[in-house]
Amino acid sequence: MSGANPGDHTSYFMSRLLAILLLALFAVPAIAQEDKKDAPVEEKLFTELGTPVGDFTLEERSGEIVRARDLLGKIWVAQFFYPGCNLCSRNTPTMQKLQDHFRGKSDVRLVSIDLLNERLETLREFANDHQADPVQWLFLTGHEDLVNDIVRRSFFNMVFRKKNPAAGDVIAHSTRLVLIDPHGTLVGYVDGTDAKAADVLKAEIDRLRSRRRMDERIPITGADLPRFNALLNSICTVLLLLGWILIRLRLETLHKLVMLLALAVSIIFLSSYLFYHFVVLEMEPMRFRGEGAVRYVYFGILLSHTILAITVAPLAIYITVQGLRDARKMHVKLARWTLPIWLYVSVTGVVVYWMLYRITW
Repeated sequence: MSGANPGDHTSYFMSRLLAILLLALFAVPAIAQEDKKDAPVEEKLFTELGTPVGDFTLEERSGEIVRARDLLGKIWVAQFFYPGCNLCSRNTPTMQKLQDHFRGKSDVRLVSIDLLNERLETLREFANDHQADPVQWLFLTGHEDLVNDIVRRSFFNMVFRKKNPAAGDVIAHSTRLVLIDPHGTLVGYVDGTDAKAADVLKAEIDRLRSRRRMDERIPITGADLPRFNALLNSICTVLLLLGWILIRLRLETLHKLVMLLALAVSIIFLSSYLFYHFVVLEMEPMRFRGEGAVRYVYFGILLSHTILAITVAPLAIYITVQGLRDARKMHVKLARWTLPIWLYVSVTGVVVYWMLYRITW
């Protein structure tokens, strides 16, 4: 942290930083790609999405107008159906099971979207036949072309009218049930005809409700924590660069102060990061939405960031102790590698945040 050798040059530091960058950005993505090839394919009943639901305006069986924004703040499941549909009779029981399980829960809604623009009276009869709660289980309808466009554009589901339909098979459509979170994000979908569909959705909804309760208990919401963590990484980057400049100017006292601040910021970041991933996300990783080459770049950066972060943590503490003890020779020797690694970890922390949360792929 202090007592830099006057013979140290900027090029010496930059050569190490360049070596680390080259290793991370080229070697690590290649390793990540090979790991992906060898990894076994795991089939999951619940498929994650992570995209915002599009806006829509439809009419409920009660005659009230319902918009997508009216459901913000609710956790809801969307079903696509029409009365008399043979296929729909296989996923409607799943909706009934969800209603029974979450009955009386004001933050959970079920939304069945009619694909045939049936009369409201027909929808009311269908709802009554399935003991649908008028508040918790909504039945929405609208002009057929409008509804079909909403299903495709907002929910990314297949739907079209058959040319030579049989009775009860007029519309070809998906049996997927789509889960939407309180922020209006499509969390994922499940095949509503699967025997395990209700149990899978119950677990996913319970998880969303648990996260929401956690957000209400802490001053910074779960959605704010990634931004807060990126800010901490940015501050740490500035402090590390400032500390390096100060020691180049041989301002040892200021160098010590700035580097101690950088270490403190890193410790705060680590605490916040662990809280977010272990408590808020319950150890479930956020899904990266990019496809193609950018996916390899992202996972390469993420993997290198993670490995080097684990490496730099004990190194940063050790060289800090050596600097405070005035063990200059060991401090300078290790700092030549620790500082560029620490900088790389801080910078890529911000890069990962932007790639995962801010950039629309």
